[in-house]
Amino acid sequence: METMREEAAISFEELKAWLVLNRLGAGGLILEALRSGTKAVQVLDRILSENWCRKEDRLAKLLADFDPQREIEACDEKGIRCLPLFDPGYPALLKEIQNPPLVLYAAGRIEDSDQAALAVVGSRHPSFYGQSQARRFASELAAAGLTLISGFAQGVDRAAHEAALQVSWGRTIAVLGCGLDVDYPKGSRKLFDQIVEKGAVLSEYALGTPPLAENFPRRNRIISGLAWGVLVVEARSRSGSLITAREAAEQGREVFAIPGPVDQPTSQGANRLIKEGAFLVEHPMEILEVLEPRLWPYAVCRSHLPEGGEAPRATGSSPKPSVEASFEEDSEEKRVAGLLAQYASLSCEEILAGSPESSPAGILSTLTRLELSGRVRKDSKGRFVSSAAPVN
Repeated sequence: METMREEAAISFEELKAWLVLNRLGAGGLILEALRSGTKAVQVLDRILSENWCRKEDRLAKLLADFDPQREIEACDEKGIRCLPLFDPGYPALLKEIQNPPLVLYAAGRIEDSDQAALAVVGSRHPSFYGQSQARRFASELAAAGLTLISGFAQGVDRAAHEAALQVSWGRTIAVLGCGLDVDYPKGSRKLFDQIVEKGAVLSEYALGTPPLAENFPRRNRIISGLAWGVLVVEARSRSGSLITAREAAEQGREVFAIPGPVDQPTSQGANRLIKEGAFLVEHPMEILEVLEPRLWPYAVCRSHLPEGGEAPRATGSSPKPSVEASFEEDSEEKRVAGLLAQYASLSCEEILAGSPESSPAGILSTLTRLELSGRVRKDSKGRFVSSAAPVN
């Protein structure tokens, strides 16, 4: 088994220093020094010798309670990697935010394609409407190749993770507000293991850290920082989801919200975001249209067509045409209509797999135009069929 020291490509002493600084907290001067190239070991020495940031008492207490060497050994035993801020495996988007975690604890694997990501957040106690919309959006966006980021809480978070996992090539990343070895929410270990298998579970908190209330608002900046946008499904007027949305806006990411019934308390937060300028979305395609310019370098179709179809491949390295662009002689529409004529019915993800040169947003836009023109319809199972096909 690879150890995190091998993955980090830094010395053992340096990794220990990173872990201590992470526990201490990344104040502005500390983060600035690390970003300027100062070694973590040197930063620790300066804190101790120069009374820097007035944190030496806190550091002494921390060192009495926290053994970084034991932490590294425990992580190795559990298959958990520690990713310092400048490790090659550290998520590129997260590095860009103003106050990134100095160290991420990671179970599972982070892939380059995970940069095509959307965060989905919402109420821990959603209505049936909120639960179903969370699953609908997460399922279709995962099928389109996006990685779904959420906070592993009950309710909307769980629905988003589960819906992404139900897509054969779907990926999802969970961000915890406690140590990766802590069973929280209680009884969620099965879902934890499923996410590790098809994505990753992350935390900035050391092993054994309990799910303290103050950890979760801080965790939210990681959820938004890992994605190009945040979708708020359902949220009360005061909720952690609104904190995540605010973090996203401050990080320069897009904010989307699904409108809800005006008489439902769980709709108040999302509806307020829309009033304040968030994108009102009713269909997953609308999110892809907004994010497409940022997503095309990472978009990967991981599906397989039914028997006889071609295997998918990653999109190329040149920009894809905007979904607003007009297709020459409707060539993409003809290609999609041709696929539907070849097979009795196809799901959206199967059509995406059969169109490896097209972007997910472009395909969804094409399907919408074909439906509006009457050339394509959906059957009772929600699969696309040619309008020339007999109705079952």
